[in-house]
Amino acid sequence: MNEYMTNMWIDMIQNAKKSWVDTWIKDESMSKPLNDFIKVQTEFTKDAMKHTNAFANAAGAAMAKVMK
Repeated sequence: MNEYMTNMWIDMIQNAKKSWVDTWIKDESMSKPLNDFIKVQTEFTKDAMKHTNAFANAAGAAMAKVMK
């Protein structure tokens, strides 16, 4: 999956979490830490997937070289 599509799926899930927090947690002292956590979680997940994709691409290229 390309990076654009991967990020789109991550954003979709994380935005659903943020919407849930915004809908149900009205107290700012509780919602801000939750939304901050979701933001950091989003950044981590995108970075982890970027490196996972880079590894998968490198492994695929290495296997293609072996097959030649």
